[in-house]
Amino acid sequence: MDVIFFLMKLNKYLLILLIIILLNPFSLFALEIKKIDGFVYDKNILINIYYKDFPFQELVLALKAQKRPILLEYKFEIYKKRFLLKDILLHQEKYYQKLVYNSEENLYYLEDKFGLKKFEKAEDAILSIINVESYPLKFTLPERKNKLALKVKVKIKYSTHLSDDLRYTKKIHNKKIEIEKSANFDEIFAKY
Repeated sequence: MDVIFFLMKLNKYLLILLIIILLNPFSLFALEIKKIDGFVYDKNILINIYYKDFPFQELVLALKAQKRPILLEYKFEIYKKRFLLKDILLHQEKYYQKLVYNSEENLYYLEDKFGLKKFEKAEDAILSIINVESYPLKFTLPERKNKLALKVKVKIKYSTHLSDDLRYTKKIHNKKIEIEKSANFDEIFAKY
């Protein structure tokens, strides 16, 4: 009888814990990678990354403060998946983006390894980083891709005078958002 009572009480606590996790307001609107897809062009891999709940407003306001840059770091890792053994890292690559404001020219700049782009509005500059489209990975796709997986890690660093509820404060808050997602090559290249 005590065992049944204990199990009923345990189920009650597990249900309450599950409800708290599902209704957590911080997890409902947190930045995450919604989808990773790609295609192959001359045996080279081009990757697209799409976000869910991108902090557009926070980044626009941080960029308009015109003090410090917004930094984005992407880390791509390609693994060969193995059953019951540690996965083998085949390729690792980093990609950086930097958004800055130039007060002398009154322009916003996006700097990355592909060059320098300029924008007249902060909104347009942030729109250019909402998704990563056709990023060329320096990895040649092998014939058998069924056991390969891609892990994408993204870090966004910025400074703002805004608190978490978007109210202005005198103190500068240094923010860092880190997310990651893994996907098998079969999922990424499902259309290909």
